[in-house]
Amino acid sequence: MWIKTFVRNYGLYILLESQWTRLHVPQVLRVFWLTRLTEQAIYIMLASNETNSAALLGSLRYLLVRGCETVIAVLGMTSVLSGISHQIGCAMQVFLVVEDPEDRSIGAVSAILFFILALQNGLTSLEPEKRFMRLYRNFCLLFTAILHFIHNMVSPLLFSLSASRNMSVNRHARALLVCLFLFTAPILFLYYLWAHHSLSTWLLAVTAFSIEVVIKVVISLLIYTLFMVDAFRSSMWEQLDDYVYYIRATGNSIEFIFGIFLFFNGAWILLFESGGTIRALMMCIHAYFNIWCQAIAGWKTFIKRRHAVHKINSLPQASAEQLRAFEDVCAICYQELTTARITRCNHYFHSACLSKWLYLQDTCPLCHKTLYNVQETNNESISLLNNDQEQEQQQQQQQQQQQQQHEHHD
Repeated sequence: MWIKTFVRNYGLYILLESQWTRLHVPQVLRVFWLTRLTEQAIYIMLASNETNSAALLGSLRYLLVRGCETVIAVLGMTSVLSGISHQIGCAMQVFLVVEDPEDRSIGAVSAILFFILALQNGLTSLEPEKRFMRLYRNFCLLFTAILHFIHNMVSPLLFSLSASRNMSVNRHARALLVCLFLFTAPILFLYYLWAHHSLSTWLLAVTAFSIEVVIKVVISLLIYTLFMVDAFRSSMWEQLDDYVYYIRATGNSIEFIFGIFLFFNGAWILLFESGGTIRALMMCIHAYFNIWCQAIAGWKTFIKRRHAVHKINSLPQASAEQLRAFEDVCAICYQELTTARITRCNHYFHSACLSKWLYLQDTCPLCHKTLYNVQETNNESISLLNNDQEQEQQQQQQQQQQQQQHEHHD
């Protein structure tokens, strides 16, 4: 009865989350896996008398292989990796001096990613040698995912520091150091992988994820540089929004291409290397969220921006005499008007400010009168078509009258 009442009032997800927390499931799995690993490590130390580096590496390899031989053991390893990822996220937050509870989901998402990789690769059913190699590959993919999470932390911080004109050298230096790490770490990581592994679909996937991190960092730094240049300008930079849009559109287009490449790479693995229901399901999820949804979102953004540019171009540009007579600032950004667009209600705004406003609605920010009415333009086009049709009918009537006159003369 309590469960039914709880689900009816709060939902099934809240019930599962509350019971997951009450039973301390991650901690139980973590203690189980560490206790099991410690027991096996003690047994190896008592059975072996060698203490050189080769023996230690062999023992570590044996422990990792034994640590994922059952589904429960994989869950325990997943809980341990989740805790490590969570600590990495917390350390990055402390280093960047940010406090965002949503960023701490890096532990949960890393755990889900690792467990799905283990299931779709059949980690528990493989032989020890193949299991270790598969586990190594999963760790590489997890490392690239953590790099993506770290970029998601530092990128908003860069934009907020530059857009808010926060000149704290300490915070800027910390964010730029993290960006430097995110730029160099994937490159060194790929250098190591391509030097020690032959070409394969797995290597192509890791390469795509790593290059994507580098591209994201470059895009973030370019936008950060534009905002910092704008912060030191005395006048408004009206082309800033256009430059930011072009840079982000380029980055999103490259990420979209990588998404398509990863889809075909996964399709090759599914058809010719290792198929499975989970892999097929993950490919469908990837195709929907990373390809279809991104394509729709990008197309909608492009259409909105094109319509906004068309609306702005339909308004007259203010002349130098009109700006001197106006002697006021832009009512949106409160900065000096060196150039402006004049609305139908005779209000002056920067083109960049007004275009951002027109993304949302087609009214004046001050008096809320209609600036650009789609129905009016449609009516104008319809009237033009009607005028053309009337002219054609008149020409046809004149031709018929001339023919009748000729026939009458004959």
